[in-house]
Amino acid sequence: MINMEKFKLISTLFISILLIFSGCNVETDTTQPGQIINTESQTVTFSNNKNANFTMIDISFIDGRTSDSIILGEDLLEVPYTTNVKPFRLAMYETSYNTWYEVLKWAKNNGYTIVNKGVEGVFGEVEKENNMSGPGEEPKLVEMPVCRLTWRDVMVWCNALSEMKGLEPVYCTDKDFKTPLRDSTGVAFGDLENYAIEPGEVDNPYVNTNANGFRLPYVKEWEYAARKRLDGTAISGRNVSGDEAGSAIKTTATEKMNGISFTFSTKQNEYCWQRQNSASNGPSKTYTGQDDTTTTLSTKTGKSISGRRMHLSGGKLPNHLGFFDMSGNVPEWCFDYDVSYGSVYKFSTARGLRGGDYLNEIVGSRCSGYKGGALVGLTNGFRIAQNH
Repeated sequence: MINMEKFKLISTLFISILLIFSGCNVETDTTQPGQIINTESQTVTFSNNKNANFTMIDISFIDGRTSDSIILGEDLLEVPYTTNVKPFRLAMYETSYNTWYEVLKWAKNNGYTIVNKGVEGVFGEVEKENNMSGPGEEPKLVEMPVCRLTWRDVMVWCNALSEMKGLEPVYCTDKDFKTPLRDSTGVAFGDLENYAIEPGEVDNPYVNTNANGFRLPYVKEWEYAARKRLDGTAISGRNVSGDEAGSAIKTTATEKMNGISFTFSTKQNEYCWQRQNSASNGPSKTYTGQDDTTTTLSTKTGKSISGRRMHLSGGKLPNHLGFFDMSGNVPEWCFDYDVSYGSVYKFSTARGLRGGDYLNEIVGSRCSGYKGGALVGLTNGFRIAQNH
């Protein structure tokens, strides 16, 4: 007589082998004890350019809850602010120039006006930066984050990506969400009194919070993705994203005077490109499989790259939820007005930035904290978000 348990085991193994060879994915349960956050990845593809593809991480909760809480600004001297975050999607990597450029071409041919065309990487010192490529040029690299974009440019580009993919745009000129915002033209830097802030204008669009299209992350979503562990706990807001060893900055004199002290981490550079290490060579093979050495980038771009520079995505370790480069490398635009956590004031002439960058000190790479940017600041990139 056949042993039924052994028969079931052999049958399951045989079926799995058939599925693998037929090209199907075999999913296994990887849930860990105590886990409440579920992460699944999905790739958004471009049929004519595989280098433009990008991967989203789908954040949801496995115990049936519809939201999870996080204390924004935790362990900073700022007043902490507890809020809830619903399931959402966020790009695994900072938006690459390849992705940006593919959508930019489509947008130009479909009624969009995006003022700044973006560049593929930057190197050099503050106010003396050199672009690795000219604005709007054909991509020369793979997985180099796009930068030199205003908040307006990025917000309108997200609408273009949504329409390109047949999804409902998020940012609109009308309260009925019938007309997507398709023009990032606005007043010049410093002309604060003339920002286009009437409802539906470029600096204050109507937001369809139920749309299925692509968008900028909210600050609370960005910080959630930067700090949370799978069990729902969070690293300190003082830390670099992914680093559990301690604070990114030493305890300040003011903190000591108030009887506060923190363990200082020496592992920040394992997760983060920032001022103290960005002149270093990148790895010959990043997590995306690219060569990030300075010699290779110089050869591909035709530029003599030296000094501190932007790096290809995936050259450092991922954080707890699988996101890369959430601290350092490129500052990332968020949608929110740049006001402090829990502020009674709702509006500002600036919008939120998070993540630090390759030129600034490590203090800017903390997961939490006040880090805003003028709407027309041109040093920044972004990470793509979407409703769950």
